[in-house]
Amino acid sequence: MSYFNSAADPDDVDDFVETTPRSRRSKINLGIFLIITGILSTTFAANISLSGGRSEFGQGIFRIKACDQWVGVGLTSGSGAQNTYVANVRLIGLDPRLCKGTVFRIKFFPAGSTTPMSMYLGAGTTSAATDSVTATTLTTRITNTLYTGNTQNAYETWAYDAVTMIDPQGRDIGYADNYQIIDYIPATGVYSIIFTYPRAVAANVASITIETAKYS
Repeated sequence: MSYFNSAADPDDVDDFVETTPRSRRSKINLGIFLIITGILSTTFAANISLSGGRSEFGQGIFRIKACDQWVGVGLTSGSGAQNTYVANVRLIGLDPRLCKGTVFRIKFFPAGSTTPMSMYLGAGTTSAATDSVTATTLTTRITNTLYTGNTQNAYETWAYDAVTMIDPQGRDIGYADNYQIIDYIPATGVYSIIFTYPRAVAANVASITIETAKYS
């Protein structure tokens, strides 16, 4: 199933607009994270505007209908040659127990436009390193597996594995590929996605939309 391209159920969609150390699973993941962590630099926020009827609790924190909880989105620009781009997207306050079986789709928009911005270079249709596409949507998938633990350690272990990423071709890539990696920080409960090749100019990001859709 392609979670990236599937249509969302209107009853399960939230369209919020925000105008503005996880242990590595493998040596490969560790190497990717160490390389791209070095590009992160400045945290920033765009201005916020919400369409009628939307709920807001503080800057950049919104009520997600499909999960019945508040979730924040944080953006961080890169450093060095990438200091003008959004290199990191953070999901703050996300409790995957409440969002079980949910797909998140995040897009950036420039001022006065309904066309999503280029966000990052992602995997193409083949496994060739030179086969890449420009993605306009960041898609994450929250597990459909029920949490059954009863301790903090059990929850952190479960949450560590609970959120994976969907590439531009609709494939669940797990926790990392050559273009993006997701990290979970138990101490803060933050999920952090880092792009290897970011493409959204931070200064041009005027709004963010978050869509959620249930899957089975």
